[in-house]
Amino acid sequence: MSLHAALLAGKRANAADLVRVGEVAFSCGGAFYIARDKGYFKKLNLEIETRRFENGSSAVPSFIAGELDFALMPADASLFNGVAKGAPLVVVLDGGRNRRGFGSTVINVSQVLHEDGVSRVRDFDRLKGKKFGVPALGSVHQYNASLSLLKAKLDPAKDVEWIADVPQPELMRMLGRNEVDATDLTYQLGFLAQNNKWGPIIINDDVIVPDAQLCIFAAHRDFLAKNRDAAVRFAMGYLRAIKDFNAAARDPWAHPDIVDILAQNTAVNDAELVRATAPNWSYIGEDGVPVVASMMDMQDFWSGKHFTLVEKKASRQQLFDLNVAKEAKARLRKAKPFGN
Repeated sequence: MSLHAALLAGKRANAADLVRVGEVAFSCGGAFYIARDKGYFKKLNLEIETRRFENGSSAVPSFIAGELDFALMPADASLFNGVAKGAPLVVVLDGGRNRRGFGSTVINVSQVLHEDGVSRVRDFDRLKGKKFGVPALGSVHQYNASLSLLKAKLDPAKDVEWIADVPQPELMRMLGRNEVDATDLTYQLGFLAQNNKWGPIIINDDVIVPDAQLCIFAAHRDFLAKNRDAAVRFAMGYLRAIKDFNAAARDPWAHPDIVDILAQNTAVNDAELVRATAPNWSYIGEDGVPVVASMMDMQDFWSGKHFTLVEKKASRQQLFDLNVAKEAKARLRKAKPFGN
């Protein structure tokens, strides 16, 4: 019997393994939508039950309640706090990062500030006392924005007024109404703000913090312990889809099916905009392994000199199980369930 046959042997007569997944309408993590919609999970005998959250951090209570097996989540202070406090989740897969040339978050300033001479990061000293909009405190958006302010020799904790807990589309409109002076948004919304003359993109965050982790897939520890095989098969389908995602980011015209999947499943909901903003969808490591160093740096920052949004730090052992991605990669190579 071939390895591929052995992989699925004994499953054909049984119902597919159910995997309950929490997701958000982010372009990072887009490989999940691809794997689901192109049938990669189904081919590995998995049934995916999806639950959408407005913010991936909202998935933590559902993990604690045992309602989720996997979830796409932002790499933010709430994740570190949740793990440190004993939430039964662990980071297993790369959801997307700001790799150079693929950065999917940007900083815009208002049209008024731009016309007044703020056109590069070194001009951000003029943001002192201004309002800086981010989706949430402790988010990767605030992290990148804070490091840009540090480059301009400002104290990010004291020298700007953070406007947070506002949906990104509304932050974009607030920029146009001069209700905030700067924002850190996904590339697509920053691009729309610029096109609408509400405020130009000053810098892509992949220049500020290359390879900063944006989002991750976390797994419930009990699911990994009791259903390790299904967890690895989930990662196998996801890894196969990463190749589609990265290839389409590089050449969206050659992959209209991928563009359509991303448009249908993300907040953008516009295939032309998805195509126009490639390759700035984020980059997902093709081995599926998250950027551990980046996440540990973030945790240190949120519990460091400027902020105390993380009160108790989680260890690497508490935060990560990198063997899920490694096992999935090895089984893909041996079993070749999707061909060569």
